[in-house]
Amino acid sequence: MANTSRGVRTGFILYAGGTVLMLACAGKLVALELRDGSRQRAQAQTQQTAHVPISAQRGDILDTRGRILAGSIRRPSIFADPTLIRDIRYAAHTVGPVLGLDSNELERKLTDNRKRQFVWIKRLISDRELEAFQRIRRGKKLRGLVVTYEPQRQYLSQNRRLASHVIGFVGADQHGLAGIEQSFNEQLSGKDGRRTVTVDVHKRRIDSRVSEYVPPKDGASVVLTIDVEIQERTEQHLKRAVEQYEAEGGSALVMDPRTGEILAMANVPDYSPENPIPSGLSAAQLDAAKGRLLNRAVSGAYEPGSVFKPFIMSCAIEQGLTHFGERFTINGPVRQFGPRLIHDTHAYGSLLAEEIISKSSNIGMGLLADRCGNGRIYEYVTRFGFGSATGIALPGEHPGILRPLEQWNSYSTQSIPIGQEIAVTPLQLANAFCVFSNGGLLYQPRVVRGIVAADGHVIEDRSRPIVVRRVLEEATAREFRFKALVRTVNSGGGRKAAIEGYQVFGKTGTAQLAGADGRGYVQGKYQGSFVCGAPAEDPRVVVLVSIFVPHGRAYYGGTVAAPTAGKIMADTLAYLRVPKQLTSAAQRGK
Repeated sequence: MANTSRGVRTGFILYAGGTVLMLACAGKLVALELRDGSRQRAQAQTQQTAHVPISAQRGDILDTRGRILAGSIRRPSIFADPTLIRDIRYAAHTVGPVLGLDSNELERKLTDNRKRQFVWIKRLISDRELEAFQRIRRGKKLRGLVVTYEPQRQYLSQNRRLASHVIGFVGADQHGLAGIEQSFNEQLSGKDGRRTVTVDVHKRRIDSRVSEYVPPKDGASVVLTIDVEIQERTEQHLKRAVEQYEAEGGSALVMDPRTGEILAMANVPDYSPENPIPSGLSAAQLDAAKGRLLNRAVSGAYEPGSVFKPFIMSCAIEQGLTHFGERFTINGPVRQFGPRLIHDTHAYGSLLAEEIISKSSNIGMGLLADRCGNGRIYEYVTRFGFGSATGIALPGEHPGILRPLEQWNSYSTQSIPIGQEIAVTPLQLANAFCVFSNGGLLYQPRVVRGIVAADGHVIEDRSRPIVVRRVLEEATAREFRFKALVRTVNSGGGRKAAIEGYQVFGKTGTAQLAGADGRGYVQGKYQGSFVCGAPAEDPRVVVLVSIFVPHGRAYYGGTVAAPTAGKIMADTLAYLRVPKQLTSAAQRGK
């Protein structure tokens, strides 16, 4: 009986102890749940799942007619999970030679990152490298080395360099670093997706089912105003001019003056968007490569010289300070204006107002400037858009240099009208010249027509012209076009831009390069420019060509730039099927 009682008591004690222990464990679990449950579950979820990114397809860049200028394909890349590699040295020295990598450097890279689960081995490998790698991996049973596919940007023109300064390029991560690729990177990039799978402690997939799938959202396409055919011909003519005159570079623009659309934008030298800065360059070569990335058409500000004269002369006409047919006493080739001497290239005795433009007289412009005064000159310079960025959708635009009016002096009165003491970009010049071509309106220049989603619907329509302001009355713009600018091509410095069957109007300009410190000029270095439009009766195209530092005796804009502008104009008018004129536009403008 005593043994039974003792047994019962022992059983009760054991039961009670077990119960207490169980309650203690339960209490501990409750405490853990309340205090740390969410974190622990999240940690377990992290350890048991892996998120595999799915790259979005970068959108295309198209020309105005839908032809692809830039697109993306998927190329193989190799990454490693060093935590799964049993013998790092063996893996590095096995894979390195196959991929053209230094095996010792690869070993150090994997060793230094042995606790990480993702390390790039080599990105965007060739098909031959992929085949060799897969053969080695199968034969050697290497773990922790994975092939993935990521987008690679391709530029699809025939020479892979067309419109490089407009299109731009991307980095290794497919992020836009220049041009349209940079300006519209967010729209082009899209949004990556992902899939989530169950894995073991070694991050090996143990369930074929996907527990979560977020599809990628492919990037939108950007449609440009650039026309491939016009761009190609513009680049060809510009390159020939730069080579012919052994120049350091050049820019060319083709615009539709009725809309502000850029049909072509070219710079020499250019670069390959697929390899903008090649590896293995010396310091000097690297500087040169970086210099080629500059879009001089929008970022290269310079003193324009005589090509600037029409903008001031038109001010005097608009304000009634002179009229075509008025004769000015020049008595050149030198004339004193206060403390300053102004020079002409020829000893003109007298000139008509329109001849001041066609013969490009500095003295004549000095006389007109005295009538206008600094206030009016400044007003019209800014009305034409100089001194401000145009707002074109390209990075790095230079606003030009225009000092505040209160900093002008008596020298400025004669300097600004002949294109000194001011710096402009080729884009500003071409856009301002369109005012004479479209009835006196200043448009915002545009290089993008619209943005289209991957599914085809239009996200943003930019095809409508944007009028910034009216600069001249329509009658003034037309009269100036026929009386002064047509004369410049027919009998003045722009004769080499004449085209059979079309009446061209334009203005030449030659400017000595200003010193880097802003004081004085660099001896023997010039920039020759020519800007023109056609046909004069109903202008459809404006072309600007600027040749930077030609070497040799030829450096005047009428010599180095006008012939090229004429060739670009002729090709563009023919391509656009603009009818030839049957009678002289100069006669109809009288």
